[in-house]
Parts: sequence; structure tokens; C-alpha cells
Amino acid sequence: MIYVITQFILLAFIVWPIANLKLSMLGLLLVLCAMLVALSALMTNRPGNFNVRPEPKPTGTLIVHGPYRYIRHPMYTSLFLGGLGVLFFQFSEYKLIAWLLLIIVLCLKARYEEKALSLHHPEYRAYQQKSKAFIPWIW
Repeated sequence: MIYVITQFILLAFIVWPIANLKLSMLGLLLVLCAMLVALSALMTNRPGNFNVRPEPKPTGTLIVHGPYRYIRHPMYTSLFLGGLGVLFFQFSEYKLIAWLLLIIVLCLKARYEEKALSLHHPEYRAYQQKSKAFIPWIW
């Protein structure tokens, strides 16, 4: 639960305040990409399968199609991209540090989640070998 709380605190720090935004085409592109990745992940999951907490739902199924074919954590990827996009709209050193901390927190959360998924879904280890965690073909 600490991962989820920390994640939301860091996200709030990155996006607040919403005033004084500077137009950035790169920032806009990153935010739009983040929204597409998140929407694709949500549409791929069946209702009730998605969980904000890094624990598999007892009745959850392992999703390995859609964006999950390429990356195991598309929602985390969308947070990386969206947070980076916001940095281009309102950069500060503090927001950059918060974004880097967000990456660390989400990596730790993913590691915790993957251990739980491996216990819950025996086929998860094979899936890990076929996909990357956050960036297709890279990481």
C-alpha cells in the first residue's frame, strides 16, 4: 500500500499547480502517448481484473495481449510518459526529482507485483521472458 500512496503523492506534486503552463509540443505528445497507452491497457483488461494495488485479484486472469504483449506494466509506462510530459509544461528541479522518484517507486512496485503474479499465475515466468517491463524491446 505504501507504493500506491507514494505514487499518488509524487504524481500530485508533479502536476500541481496546473497554472502557469507553458505550451510544449513535446510535452503534449508525451501526455497524449501516455493517455493512449493507459486507455489501451484499460480496454484490454476485463472489468474487475485491473487493480491499483500491486496484488493480483483472486479471480483475476493474466492478460498477455494488447499492450501487454509488449510490456508487462503499461499503466506504469503511461505514468512515466505523462509525468515527463508535464515536466515539459512546467519544469522545475523539484518536479524532475519527483519524477525520478516516481520511476524508482514504480520500479519497486513492479518488482513486488511480479513476485505476487508469479505465485498467482504459474505461466507468468514464461510471459516475463517474452516481454519487457516498461518499454517495448528495451526495458
